Amino acid sequence: MSSISGLWSQSERLWNPGIMADKTRETFEMVRDNVEAQANGADTKAMEAMFSAVIDFTTPETITTSAIIMLIFESLSLYGAYLMYHLQKKGFFLYLGGIAVALFAPILLIGGWLGFITAAASVFLSVFMAIFYAANLKYMQ
Repeated sequence: MSSISGLWSQSERLWNPGIMADKTRETFEMVRDNVEAQANGADTKAMEAMFSAVIDFTTPETITTSAIIMLIFESLSLYGAYLMYHLQKKGFFLYLGGIAVALFAPILLIGGWLGFITAAASVFLSVFMAIFYAANLKYMQ
């Protein structure tokens, strides 16, 4: 279900990168304001630098690149889950390949804090699912 939802949302980002870039910048600006209100001294400078880098780097081009990367990740994950549902071990390795794409492609193709945040957000739950799937590898062929 997550992959299907992800495919839809990433398609939407691909179709409207300018609108999504504006929404993403607004979200990060709101989060930055909340963090600044709660932060103290040295933390404020580091957080301000990070948020400024992310906000400045959020462009329609980076949104398009991110959407394409995530569409590949979601497609590989969905097909891998389908194969694992049919007890095929190669589905697990395809799923791991999708996670690798989601982890390394944003860092290499987008770069900076935005690439790191995209990669971390993409693989957070998938790593847990991979661990659960790995526990059931013995039942797959």
